[in-house]
Amino acid sequence: MTQDPELRAGDRDRDATITVLREAYAEGRLTNDEFQERLGRAQSARTFGELAVIVDDLPAMPTNTPPVPVVSQAAAVAEPDHSVRNGWASWLGVSVLVNVIWAASWISGGGSAPYYWPIWVMGPWGAVMLIRTLSKGDG
Repeated sequence: MTQDPELRAGDRDRDATITVLREAYAEGRLTNDEFQERLGRAQSARTFGELAVIVDDLPAMPTNTPPVPVVSQAAAVAEPDHSVRNGWASWLGVSVLVNVIWAASWISGGGSAPYYWPIWVMGPWGAVMLIRTLSKGDG
């Protein structure tokens, strides 16, 4: 369905045009300068005709989405599972943070070491992460 070029375009129409521009830029069809110039024109376009001129030399976006590739069991096993690594990295970061807070309270308080409360953050979380790591190895 072709729109009358004199009809007013809405935000959704401008967004669709910007999506076409982004795809074209990502595919190397537009230089950065061309992309920026056309992006500005698309954001300020008022009619369908103004939007059409911005993308008339670019291929239209496909109307159907490409099929999702099927990953075989062997390929899935071969790919590393980053979720466990990311979980441990989060645990380590939080553990360092709570220990720094604990140490700062010890230093600022003077005297003997305060109760070591970071164990209640690190311990249960670490136990859950250990169980998760060991169970991921069973595959």
